[in-house]
Amino acid sequence: MWQRVAAALLVIGSTLTGLRASDVGSTPAPVAQRDLVAPYCHYSLKLKQFCPVPNLVSGVILRVRINGGRSFDMLLDSGSDLIVLGSKAARSVGISGESAKDLVGVGSRPVSVGMARTVDIGPVSFRNCRVGVVEGQVVEGADGVIPLSLFSKFRLRLDLHKKSLELIPYPGEPAPPVLPTRGDNRDYLLLVATVLNGTHNGYVLLDTGAYCSAVSSKVARTLNGFPMISDVPLATGTGAATGQRVSSVVHFAIAEQDLIPQEVLALDLSKVSRHYGVEVMGVLGFPALSNYVLTIDYRDGWVEIEPPQSLSATEPQAGDKTKPLARLAFR
Repeated sequence: MWQRVAAALLVIGSTLTGLRASDVGSTPAPVAQRDLVAPYCHYSLKLKQFCPVPNLVSGVILRVRINGGRSFDMLLDSGSDLIVLGSKAARSVGISGESAKDLVGVGSRPVSVGMARTVDIGPVSFRNCRVGVVEGQVVEGADGVIPLSLFSKFRLRLDLHKKSLELIPYPGEPAPPVLPTRGDNRDYLLLVATVLNGTHNGYVLLDTGAYCSAVSSKVARTLNGFPMISDVPLATGTGAATGQRVSSVVHFAIAEQDLIPQEVLALDLSKVSRHYGVEVMGVLGFPALSNYVLTIDYRDGWVEIEPPQSLSATEPQAGDKTKPLARLAFR
């Protein structure tokens, strides 16, 4: 199994720790509010499997039309904060980047940021959306990346196993709410508190755009089974890197759920931790999340993680003391 995963790591350009645009040499400017122009009602969006390597599902795809042009296959990424296209795809829909930024993750990668007049995903339409443009491909096997937070004006129910994304209007909101923000898109990262193997406290990123899970090299050195084995070269969305396979079992405890990814890499996440100002100990990628249903509330800042068999008929309510909710780090 690991040989197939390692082969995927060599060709997939997806991010392992999130695509986030950072202003080069300056303080980030306030994020412009995108506008929802579709009716504020319940939507059900169908996802399809992302298989850049035959017989290895590595994510889910949404069909997206930008500026009325052709449809793109876009990787749905909860670790990204903006739409990202390769330069060829961006030119085909009339988008040219303007401001210079970096995509920050395991490494960094230059990106220019422009604006899409319209973004359509099935019946759901937005206008005035930021789009990052990079040279070459963003993701091998897809046209680009679309952030889950694009839909933050809804409460979301993401079922990766059934390949569905439900957009649910917030209770008591007749129109899309104006979400509080500090002025940068950290607010929309699915970064939640975790206890790793019962001893290490920190934060883990829930990242549907990552093709495997990871722990920081610093934490990996304390695990049973160190030293690590099998250096693996990575082609991530933020540049090349090298990881090591972790041979010991890794447990992420999050809001009373114990998530145990099958394959884990050790990576240097120090740049990510410095960038966000918190200790990022790991990443739970698509394979680790694919057997769960995630309910995400960006307005009130929480995530519920449930195995499909435990789902209740009612949706969780903000502040419901009976349900274990993971709080988002920056909300």
